[in-house]
Amino acid sequence: MTTSDTANIGTPPTKWKKVLFSLALGGVTGFLGAMAFLKLGDTGDLGNLGPSEDIAALVGLIYAITGGAIGIGLILPKAGATYLNVEDAEELTEQRTMLACSALSMLALGIALIVAALAEPVGTIPPGVVVPVFAITMVTATIFGVVSRRHQDELMRAMGRESGALAFYLLALIGGIWALAGHLDYAAPPAPLDWLTMIWGLMLLAAFVVVGKHGQMKMR
Repeated sequence: MTTSDTANIGTPPTKWKKVLFSLALGGVTGFLGAMAFLKLGDTGDLGNLGPSEDIAALVGLIYAITGGAIGIGLILPKAGATYLNVEDAEELTEQRTMLACSALSMLALGIALIVAALAEPVGTIPPGVVVPVFAITMVTATIFGVVSRRHQDELMRAMGRESGALAFYLLALIGGIWALAGHLDYAAPPAPLDWLTMIWGLMLLAAFVVVGKHGQMKMR
């Protein structure tokens, strides 16, 4: 037996079919969602959106699609097990509470950012609607996020703390440099919506980095 064979003992093989299927499904869904939004934006039905609004809405769409995908997987465990990173449908059922809360939190965060991006005066949603919807969705995301955390194991909680810290440092670095460049008139400063987009986007990026660092990206 070679050294490489010994190292591979107990290591499950990579499920390449599941990996490729998940990547294809996520890519196609995201692409179609983004194209549909951009096409709708071109008609003017969403208002006179600029790059900041488009990017914010697309980031929010990623959150909403992710939350929706998890939710569908929980409703249809056998189908969900084919693209979510779980061993089988039984594991999805066992983690139903935690994953359902995570899905609802992601969906709420996505709606919040999309609504903010479509707010007047450039969008079509009046402030009287944006403010309560944003407030309700943020409170909802917070509540479900806390409940989900209570059902996580210690590794998940540790990765959550690490993701939060990394997101903060990335926000300080990227947002700080951008804000300073604007302060010095080297570039246009970040608008309030840009800050929201950076918060949402960098939280997502940090989560992917930390999950990958701990080897949790490999499909089971």
